[in-house]
Amino acid sequence: WKIKGKPNKVKIFSRIHGYHGLTFGAMSATGMAVYHKMFGPLAPNFLQTAAPYPYRWAGAEECGVGAVAALEAAILKEGADTVAAVIAEPVMGAGGVIVPPTTYFPALRKLCDKHEVLLITDEVITGFGRTGKWFAGGHWGIEPDMTTFAKGVTSAYLPLGGVLVSKRVHEAVQNAPADQKFMHAATYSGHPVCCAVGLRNLEIIEKEGLVERAAVMGKKLLAGLESMRNIPVVGDVRGLGMMCGVELVESKDTKKPAIGLGAKVGKEMLARGLLTRVRGGSPDPAIGDTICVAPPLMTPEKQIDRIVDIVQESVIAASR
Repeated sequence: WKIKGKPNKVKIFSRIHGYHGLTFGAMSATGMAVYHKMFGPLAPNFLQTAAPYPYRWAGAEECGVGAVAALEAAILKEGADTVAAVIAEPVMGAGGVIVPPTTYFPALRKLCDKHEVLLITDEVITGFGRTGKWFAGGHWGIEPDMTTFAKGVTSAYLPLGGVLVSKRVHEAVQNAPADQKFMHAATYSGHPVCCAVGLRNLEIIEKEGLVERAAVMGKKLLAGLESMRNIPVVGDVRGLGMMCGVELVESKDTKKPAIGLGAKVGKEMLARGLLTRVRGGSPDPAIGDTICVAPPLMTPEKQIDRIVDIVQESVIAASR
């Protein structure tokens, strides 16, 4: 924006429950207070608005439309001429596998265009097949201005991350005058060994059809977990591709978060041979402990069945 003659556009909006990383700027964009407590004060000019979280959406409007409307109100309050970007995970991973309604991202793209705000999609977790698309934004046909990625690009065999930028962002940076160039570099940028591993990994993903497989097996995984909805402490089951979440509550009627139950479920799962992440809940902003299930894209069908069985057995055992 400085190159474009708009130096006041410095604020970045993210969402409550969003997670963007552990470096200072990424942490400041993260919308989970537990990650802030020991590191404040955080960087200025980062603000959060409501997540498109269907299970706990209390607004009068449909969740996707309402979340974008809340963001627009916040942008107008700050002044659109001060807002640089919105950063959003297509599916909120560490926040509890929160899948947005289909209305959300198309409306978000239109909003960003309307107010000259960049849209950044954080595909660190969702990229390279996790949700059954190469990039999760493809589920809604959106074209972000920037996309961050890591994890799946090498399947974690070696560390590698990067940023994809749109043509207009690239041209603005590339054609900047000498006194406005980005004068920073990292010692290990473009590390040839990591890049070689990434290329080979992507070749294998494509050759073995793992993106398409994730879409098929993801439906099976979600359908299996959906069968747990009759368990009294299961409030919500959600997912997209090989990325699912089971949210635990004290009561289906009140949706009161079952704080601490997730840790008990985790121990039960481990005793049965399943190690997976459990997102700790909070009373405010409300979210229940959530069992996050994201098996490898090549997981055999029989193991998908066993994963579902273990999660169900463990929830029942822990809630007795």
